[in-house]
Amino acid sequence: MAYLQKSLLCTVSGFFFLLVGSVAGAEGDGRGHQGRHLYLKHDGGTFAHYLELRADGSYRRVAKGSQYIEERDHGKWRQNSERRLLLRSDAHLRNISSGDLLISMRQRDRLKTLPDLKQRIQAFLKAHRSQEFPPEDIERIRETSIGGDLHIKVADITVLGARRVQRSDLEKLVGEIDRFLSSSEKNLFTLVPLEYKAATIYVDDDRAELTKKIIADELAGVPTPTSAADQHGYQEIDEAQFLKETNDSQTVSLSSQEGDRLKRSGHD
Repeated sequence: MAYLQKSLLCTVSGFFFLLVGSVAGAEGDGRGHQGRHLYLKHDGGTFAHYLELRADGSYRRVAKGSQYIEERDHGKWRQNSERRLLLRSDAHLRNISSGDLLISMRQRDRLKTLPDLKQRIQAFLKAHRSQEFPPEDIERIRETSIGGDLHIKVADITVLGARRVQRSDLEKLVGEIDRFLSSSEKNLFTLVPLEYKAATIYVDDDRAELTKKIIADELAGVPTPTSAADQHGYQEIDEAQFLKETNDSQTVSLSSQEGDRLKRSGHD
């Protein structure tokens, strides 16, 4: 079950919001867009996500696979004084995270299940006094059926890159759920700039700490079972490459039909 959830997360949302971020970084919002287009690409190997950040402050996100190319998100963007990119989506909610734990909010239906998930986490913590847990135990706390099929389920909580989950991260996740539910900025995503191999990559802030660790391990020559740091973020590309690879004439806009398809497939 854990493998299924991770596969779905990596192939579609991985970076959306894998697409996707938290409200951290919204402060210091003193700088607007740069008055120019900015094009970013996340290369996932078998798929790619592109961000077109327009000079007028609007943005769109395009997803491309072997047999499809379509717009997945749109909204407004700006860059703050810390060079963080703040994306206010018209279509999606941001993810909830704590340490290596992630709750994907790509499916808005999950919003109404958060109180139940919170109660289940609290019950789990009360029943288990250990300071760390295997990932599969955490991912079994609550599972959601895909397309109404009771035999196919994905975990509501995804564990990213950890062999053991710390009790403190699970406790903090309860607080993050409360913070999300009370937030008026549930649709605000943050991309954090990180320096990597003489270039800047922009990483969803719910993956920033994991990516920093990967970069540190690479610099120290420590073997890591996870993918290279640049596979966790977006890199800037030029307009010609963006237009060639996205082929605007074939791009399908985000629609209710696409949303229904994503729900049926279980992609978060």
